[in-house]
Amino acid sequence: MPSFASIITVISIVFYCAGFLRVELELHKQKKRINALESVAEVKSPSNDADMKIIKNAPGIQSSKLNRHSRQVESTKNSTEAQRKAETILKINKLLSEGSVHLCQSKGVTCSLGPPGPPGPPGPRGHKGARGRRGQKGRIGNKGDQGIMGSPGKSGKQGIMGLVGLQGETGNKGDKGDMGPAGMPGTKGEPGKSISSPGVVVSPVTLTVNEGGTASFQCSASGNPEPALTWSKLNSQSQITQSAVSGGKLELKKVTGNDSGVYQCSATNILGNSQEVVRLAVNVHPQVSLQPGPKFVTEGSDVTLPPCHVTGYPAPVVTWRKSSGQLPQDRAHYNNSVLQISDVRKSDSDTYFCSAVNLLGNVERKTQVVVVSLPLFTVKPPGKVFAATGDTLTLNCSASGDPRPVISWKRQEAALPVGRSDRTNNALFLRDLKEEDAGIYICMASSAGVFDIEAISDVRVRPSGTGKLKMLEIYLSQKESEHALKIYCWSLS
Repeated sequence: MPSFASIITVISIVFYCAGFLRVELELHKQKKRINALESVAEVKSPSNDADMKIIKNAPGIQSSKLNRHSRQVESTKNSTEAQRKAETILKINKLLSEGSVHLCQSKGVTCSLGPPGPPGPPGPRGHKGARGRRGQKGRIGNKGDQGIMGSPGKSGKQGIMGLVGLQGETGNKGDKGDMGPAGMPGTKGEPGKSISSPGVVVSPVTLTVNEGGTASFQCSASGNPEPALTWSKLNSQSQITQSAVSGGKLELKKVTGNDSGVYQCSATNILGNSQEVVRLAVNVHPQVSLQPGPKFVTEGSDVTLPPCHVTGYPAPVVTWRKSSGQLPQDRAHYNNSVLQISDVRKSDSDTYFCSAVNLLGNVERKTQVVVVSLPLFTVKPPGKVFAATGDTLTLNCSASGDPRPVISWKRQEAALPVGRSDRTNNALFLRDLKEEDAGIYICMASSAGVFDIEAISDVRVRPSGTGKLKMLEIYLSQKESEHALKIYCWSLS
């Protein structure tokens, strides 16, 4: 859409063209009138050439003035259409009046001019013209002469005080003056308070607060002079902090079980002292400490589970329970923190819970009990074994139990032969025997790493050059007839 300025410009151009056409029409009518006047003048006074020249020249004058007026109209862009028409009509009327005057002044021409018409209405106000160019800033003039000094101003603030001078020497004491006359006696004062020993009142006497809360006691004292008040905790090494005491008020914040006890308020003056006590009880959540185990016991024995250490206030109620099923009837006994089970069986292997309950909650801890059967040897190595150097010796050992025992071998006061001993299926193999391999070899069967049984085998190694009869004599000297017979048979083979 065209802008508002464009629309105004187009409308102005249209009005300008319309006005210009109207001016041309008016000029054309005036020209006809002038021609008519010229023709009348020529008929009446043909001898007056000078006047006729003037009249003839009038259209030229009017034309030149109209042309000049047209140029002025064209140069004036900010005037409105009404103003242009009014000015043009006035100028035309002026030219016609001047022409008429010249025509009427000539000889033999009679003119009858009517009265002037009323002035036309004022035209609308034209558009505001563009702002003129701003003039240049004038040059700063020369500085004038200094004026006459004015009167002095007001005094300023007082300056900083200087350093204090040295103190002079003390003068001599003057003479004592005469005593003045006695004054009027004053009114009798109120009787003073009699002195008294202190008395103490505390509130409350007993107080119970939950753990983490605030305990507050008030202590008031009477006496003259006014007694001094102090708070202290009886039968305790800890001191009450100064921040907890304000005047006669004792305030303990975020109390714990250690704050429970008896507190004493003391009042003291010159006549003596007085005390009163208060009792603070702090309810504490129960806490349980219990070893988790496992605890291994042998089948058929009596067992005492790890003690259940319980703390809290009020004193928590302690109970025991079994993870699966109930506690063994007539074989389980507990007194608060201790649980005992007699003649334990495999079914007693389980997890046991110790529970502590008081006003503030419930806490539970667990421990595990494992009932095992003692291991029993099903195969034991021989008590004594004779072998020759360079031979390979096999010592068999096995055991049964629940849980299944673990078989291990060791040598008394020495290590197993390095690189020449192996353990396979619980048996010990000794290869390429040497005389230093002789010694006590022990088979150990362990259940759950707690219960162990041992079987001992005495291994003796003979030199490879020893005769068979000599070996038989040695074996018989040990009074081991069965072993002697076995060795004898071995030597014969």
